[in-house]
Amino acid sequence: MDRLSFQDQDCSIAIAEGLAEYRAYLQENGKNPLVDQPGSTIIRDHDATHVIFGLDTSLEQESLLDAWVLLGCSWKFKDLFAYQKLPEIKKLYGYLKKELGYIKLLLTILRLIPIKLIIRRRAKKMNKKWPFNSPDYLMNQRVCDLRKEYGIKILSPEERVITKPLVWAGTIKQK
Repeated sequence: MDRLSFQDQDCSIAIAEGLAEYRAYLQENGKNPLVDQPGSTIIRDHDATHVIFGLDTSLEQESLLDAWVLLGCSWKFKDLFAYQKLPEIKKLYGYLKKELGYIKLLLTILRLIPIKLIIRRRAKKMNKKWPFNSPDYLMNQRVCDLRKEYGIKILSPEERVITKPLVWAGTIKQK
């Protein structure tokens, strides 16, 4: 996968610019970014976690992002459930279960435990938790400044490397 600018610890773009880069990357690779319904920011807030924690959309990094969200974010169950209930997400989960099956998905999650333990240690060292419901004013702040304020140390490129990543029909091919 191409390296996105927000995957550098000292990225100096604003969260909003990171969101634009993230969504452009998806579109360039034939993926349709999800769009919030009027009055909702649940998709933007989820996508902002990709930016602030420096992770892409591979299945493995989505799983790593789950660890960051659960351990390094302030959240409410209703917000997490709202994201899981989106029709597009339900459809994706159904497709993954059908194409890959529960065993492959479970084995993938288990293989990530060592990296999730790194995330756990880093989340414990954070100054404060990132708000999953990200206020609008955070969108115009620089990623590096926010990481410093919150005490977020993202995974290095070497720590993000997944040997034998799970490949499925929705995998973005590396260039």
